[in-house]
Amino acid sequence: MSTKTTFKRVALVAVAALGLGVLTSVAPATAAANTNFNCTTAYTTGATNTTDADAACTSVAGPANFVTVTATTLAVYVVLTGGTFTDGTTTKTLAAAGTANISTPTAGTITAAGYPITNGVASSTAQTVTVTVGATANKGLVNATTSTSLLKSGATWTTITADDTVYAVRTAAAVAGVSKVVLIGANGDITSTTAITATISGPGSLVLAPAVDLATPIASGRAVSSTFATTTGTFYVGVLGDGVAGTATVTITAGAYSTTETVVFYGSVASLTATVVNKQIPLSAAATGAVTVVAKDSLGQVVPAVTPVVTTATAASIASGTCTASTATAASSCEITAGATAGSSVLTFTSGTITTTATVAAAARPSAVALAFDKTEYQPGEAFVLTLTASNSAGIPADKVYTALLTGGLTTSQSLTSALFAASVTIVDGVATAKGYMPLAAGPVTVSGTTGADAYATGATAGVAISATTTVVDGVAQAAVDAAAEATDAANAATDAANAAAEAADAATAAAQDAADAVAALSVAVTEMVSALKKQITALTNLVIKIQKKVKA
Repeated sequence: MSTKTTFKRVALVAVAALGLGVLTSVAPATAAANTNFNCTTAYTTGATNTTDADAACTSVAGPANFVTVTATTLAVYVVLTGGTFTDGTTTKTLAAAGTANISTPTAGTITAAGYPITNGVASSTAQTVTVTVGATANKGLVNATTSTSLLKSGATWTTITADDTVYAVRTAAAVAGVSKVVLIGANGDITSTTAITATISGPGSLVLAPAVDLATPIASGRAVSSTFATTTGTFYVGVLGDGVAGTATVTITAGAYSTTETVVFYGSVASLTATVVNKQIPLSAAATGAVTVVAKDSLGQVVPAVTPVVTTATAASIASGTCTASTATAASSCEITAGATAGSSVLTFTSGTITTTATVAAAARPSAVALAFDKTEYQPGEAFVLTLTASNSAGIPADKVYTALLTGGLTTSQSLTSALFAASVTIVDGVATAKGYMPLAAGPVTVSGTTGADAYATGATAGVAISATTTVVDGVAQAAVDAAAEATDAANAATDAANAAAEAADAATAAAQDAADAVAALSVAVTEMVSALKKQITALTNLVIKIQKKVKA
């Protein structure tokens, strides 16, 4: 490998590593809200942003129109691209809680980059606000990108994650969920008289209303539609059960905007499925989430908020278990507590008359903890994998989240672009891995640490030193070695070519000699044949003369 190639590779790795760091530290311009610099007021009437403080805002073009940006707890240095502040400038420093107005006289896009100031020093990373200015002629048209919908469920209308699924009992006429739709116009204006249509496939029915409590419905049924005016551009579509279990798909359309939401109506529990997450639990310790249990009805629909009762067949090994329902995953997370005796136990999970089982083991804590790099040598900046293995004295691999497997994590002899392992380590089937990049400086690299309270060595509390060592090779020296090797290979190839040429020349010489010998032999043979022919002609001539003499006589 040449020196040039080596430096190119090092440069590429370094750039990649720096790029990853930048990507993880800068919030995207389309984020819902920046932490310290936001668009807070638009010129057009009504709320124009998806939240009160937003990284994206809209306005209608006009000679006196503007939008307002605000700094929060820190001062911010602001740089505009594509526009000016109302005082004609393109840069401005806002004090904490300060505001500034950005002019929006013509249609287009204006970018405001805000650099938070701490102790008099501006950050090198900007928080960006994008201002979209539309032409007045577009006012009133629904913007499919900036309009929003949120699906909510429950008595307090707790927001589920955007565009997700809610689960509801199939009870007839009971409210399963509500979709809140906010229509934003093409220029950020509130769209108040757009035709709205909602349909449902599967079980259930719909209610279209101007308020979240659905108290004054405008329309109801399997398909609802209406054109009604609102001051906020907001309307609500309620989903009601009809006593039938199954999955309902709700499609809502308003102008150019369309959204699809899902509601799952479930019945009573017909089956339970237990999945073992942690195969091994340390003796006399508890493991949160060691087993998860999913409940389903007779149609296979997930039934959330089920908390099975746990019983153990061998209390000496697995002492007890407690399950907690999770609406986020529609599964129950069960904490299992091990007893003082190593061994396994069959656990039974029961909800009403429905049961399922799973087997969990109790074992001694990890005693053999080791670290290892995936290579003995690395190029500067090369990616590495560090593996931590852990098993107990019986050779049983660790398998859970150990909150104190290490004391204070790991230390390194050279700076690595990775956090490596902290005190808490998640072990799966005895193995955990950490990844990063080697330093650019050549030399040995050692990571080391000490086992913590979750690890035991020969029956005693841990405190055992563990380490792994590798080497970053000298890039220049290695390049020289590679170049010398390449030169040697080239010389050897040249020698082989010369030898081959010599052998070819020898073969050609031998072939030429063979040809010469063949020509000489042919020449002798031809000479002998000509001599014999002459003799034959002479004899024939003498015979003809004798015959002539006899005839004359």
